[in-house]
Amino acid sequence: MSQPSIKFRILGPVEYHDGDNWVPIKAAKQRALMALLLLNANHLVPAQQLHSELWSDGPSSHVGRLLAGCVWRLRAAIGDPTGQTLLTRPAGYQLAVSPGSLDLHEYESLVAAGRTQRASGNLVEAMKSFSTALELWRGSPLADVALTSSIMAESARLEESRLAVMEANFGVRIALGQHEDVLPELKLLVAQHPLRERLHEHLMMALYGTGQQAEALGAYRDLHHLLADELGIDPSRPLRELQQRILEEDPRLNDRGSPHGATASGPRERAVSSEAAPCPLPHQPSLFVGRTSELATTVEYLAEGRPAVAIHGLAGSGKSALAIAAAHAAAGDFPGGQVYVDMRGTTGDFALRPDQAMRLVLRSFGTEQGGGGAAATHTWAGPAGGRALIVLDNVRDSDQIQGFRSAPPGYSLLITSRSPIGGMDGLMHLRLGRLTVSASIDLLRRSVGVARIDAEPAPASELARSCDYLPFALRLAADRLATRPDWSVADFARYVAEPHQRLDFLAGGNVSLRDSLLASLPLLSDESGGTAVTTVTALRRLGFLDLTIVTVEALAVLLSTTEGEAHKIAERLVDAGLIESLAIDRYRVPQSVRALAREITGSDHEATEAVQRVVDHYAIAAREQPRPTLGAWYRRERETLNALVTSDRTGTLIESLDRMRCVLGASGSTVRRERTGSAPGLRPPGGPRPPRP
Repeated sequence: MSQPSIKFRILGPVEYHDGDNWVPIKAAKQRALMALLLLNANHLVPAQQLHSELWSDGPSSHVGRLLAGCVWRLRAAIGDPTGQTLLTRPAGYQLAVSPGSLDLHEYESLVAAGRTQRASGNLVEAMKSFSTALELWRGSPLADVALTSSIMAESARLEESRLAVMEANFGVRIALGQHEDVLPELKLLVAQHPLRERLHEHLMMALYGTGQQAEALGAYRDLHHLLADELGIDPSRPLRELQQRILEEDPRLNDRGSPHGATASGPRERAVSSEAAPCPLPHQPSLFVGRTSELATTVEYLAEGRPAVAIHGLAGSGKSALAIAAAHAAAGDFPGGQVYVDMRGTTGDFALRPDQAMRLVLRSFGTEQGGGGAAATHTWAGPAGGRALIVLDNVRDSDQIQGFRSAPPGYSLLITSRSPIGGMDGLMHLRLGRLTVSASIDLLRRSVGVARIDAEPAPASELARSCDYLPFALRLAADRLATRPDWSVADFARYVAEPHQRLDFLAGGNVSLRDSLLASLPLLSDESGGTAVTTVTALRRLGFLDLTIVTVEALAVLLSTTEGEAHKIAERLVDAGLIESLAIDRYRVPQSVRALAREITGSDHEATEAVQRVVDHYAIAAREQPRPTLGAWYRRERETLNALVTSDRTGTLIESLDRMRCVLGASGSTVRRERTGSAPGLRPPGGPRPPRP
């Protein structure tokens, strides 16, 4: 009979459950060992890492025996004498934790559920998930564990995560009208964390919601003085806008369920009332690198008099920054003026309606018609002062800008969206992808400092890779490093490289990579507006599969569907800005999207079997490749094969690759040219993952 699963807690003092009570680990070294293993639950922790963490005063000839003895005593303490839970591996140790047996895993699952519910507009369920997650905390994480380097980093990460979840929960509760209930705790947290702007934002909203307008403005004034005195800066633009809206007594601030910013339903959005003012062109982006060619192309299209230019691409690829930079660069070609409208296409029900957007544009050019209804979109006149530019940022789809299709001569449209926009005559398309490696490093150098990045070139390159070479993630990483001068680039890059930590570290202030990606989930809906289960399931399974490059054929195998249906699903993920099309049957899935996909809640009991089907699919393909094309196929699929061997539960792929090695070895030239000597992944199951080429 197998041993019952042991339960553990680390969101507070480290404890295990003996079947009746929660029990602490008395010995400090054993407590630290268990904490390190629990932070890497179900993953191998190399013995060398445990040596350096637990005996940091240097190597010792007896350290191996010390570690083995510590492991033996820990097993005895938790009632695992046979090592069924604390497993010995060839290169180290692994603590096997079943689902629901570690409070950290339960916390992370609840937080992921809350974020998904918030993104879909289900604020009541989001509040329940966030509140339940916060109830699992019993104090500071790992409170009774000695502060090794890993423990300090993980403790800081968990505390930051806790604060972010508290902020998210406050935002949801305020959006649900619970202003008075949150005030006492908010005031305490603002006093404890005086530089966290999101907490001040919530405090201002809660005070205003309880009729304390003067106190809300006073909270802003206090923060303004603090930031000026401490850092020499002003509050962020969203807070300045909130102050203005409180001064104007914007009626939408009191609408229950109407989010005032990123705290209630995802990324921040502006409220638009019938009296909203048109927006002038935002300032030139202060950090704009690596887009020289795209900028020149966009400006050239606009200078040629094209009626519309549309920029589309992955979430976080810098579409808005490119559009704003191009509008500034082309200002001389538009003497009739420029106007900017944030269409908020990724904010679900809070996206601008076509008539609202049209009304803003008509008012900005002084040509608003009658009552400003939808009929006015067909009667607006051309610009009086010459050519004019309309920047429509963050557009959801073609329907959202339908009124602009019939724009009179003299207007040019510059559109950004995650999915391609169609249905307009003379429309020019520009797809925005990742930055080059050198441009990504340049962005980090400009933000963090040339000396600091150049002092650690390899970790900086690894950090850029973990950010998928996308500007938004790179800027978040750069901001985090710039505000943490005591962090080394290598340490930060190591933590961002871990999939389960990446989205926690790529966040700061009122913005996060996770929120940006979550904003794409509501776009995965069918024509009736319901959730497209197959598309969400596909995204979740792509997270489990964890491949950088996925073909339509492999996706069809993963989903047990036809290639035609798999292609349709892949294109919907492209249109949502989550994956990137490389060819008609080949797609790139960013690392951060895969990390998010594994957080999406939902039951999928077949996920493991689905991944094994893909492994078997490649095993068969390796066996059946004709000899003349085998070398080319191997080179093209090498990275995928390297990744898949770690998921091969039956050994079928390893066996096929061994046969392929023999065939390639017989040809001689192919093996020498690639300098392989053996096919990737030829290792005992459970051993170390082979290095990527």
